[in-house]
Amino acid sequence: MSTFTTFAIAGVGNIGAYLAEGLLGLKASGKVKEVILLTRSSTANANVEKLVKKGAKVAVVDYTSQDSLTAALAGVDVVISTFGREAFTAQDAVAVASKAAGVRLFVPSEFGGRSDEEKVAALAIKANFHARLRELGLPYLLVYTGSFPDMIFFAPLHLDLTSGKVLVGGDGNALVTFTSRPDIARFLAYVLTTLPPDQLNNKTFRLEGERTSFNEVFKQYEAKTGTKLEVTYRPIADLEAAVKANPADIVSVLHLHWATNTGTIGKKEDLSNGLFPGWKPKTVIEALGL
Repeated sequence: MSTFTTFAIAGVGNIGAYLAEGLLGLKASGKVKEVILLTRSSTANANVEKLVKKGAKVAVVDYTSQDSLTAALAGVDVVISTFGREAFTAQDAVAVASKAAGVRLFVPSEFGGRSDEEKVAALAIKANFHARLRELGLPYLLVYTGSFPDMIFFAPLHLDLTSGKVLVGGDGNALVTFTSRPDIARFLAYVLTTLPPDQLNNKTFRLEGERTSFNEVFKQYEAKTGTKLEVTYRPIADLEAAVKANPADIVSVLHLHWATNTGTIGKKEDLSNGLFPGWKPKTVIEALGL
């Protein structure tokens, strides 16, 4: 059985808060002894305060100081990084400190498309980091989940279903992997506290709640709500031109990713869902509360 009982999470944002909550839910059973939230500031934060009430501890760290990070990670078994792209450079400092502190497993910030897919330039920074972890000699676990259905259907991505108007790249028929954040949290908490280290070290887990197309999601949404959606399809050539002109155009990057058959996390036979018996992740429509 796994001996991992102490965890630290760097980045308590879009996915980090869910992962922390999943681990904290296992404290009562004794499977988890401690969950530490690494934060840059002691200033009140709603996510952090909520997790502290559930038993999390907070460590205020300086990401530019290895001594600060190493001290905060003393005695920690597993470090989970959930940094977004804008803060990704801090992940290297956390990894170096993890090695110095004797951390036994590092879970880098993946939680999305498979970063070993060469067609997706925006994921190159993640793929390059795998080599860095090997260089450090730090055991790691990669977790690919696809897109979060409980997050992406909103106006900034032109996917606000409630507005009645949506936009997708290509013809909308490309298959995409979707997995909700609560389901990811339940899965990760389970495997980290149940599987032995040799089944976690230097492995890649591929989680999938549902594999479907945006057109199918729109169809099901219309059937569930009785609402007719106005769908605009943005040509792949247009998306490619936009990304070439501005690689930081995350909206175009994502729609290009979804439209060019790189939105799934691999072959169905390679999925890791079966590692958690009884895990029944939600479909997109279920994750949307419909």
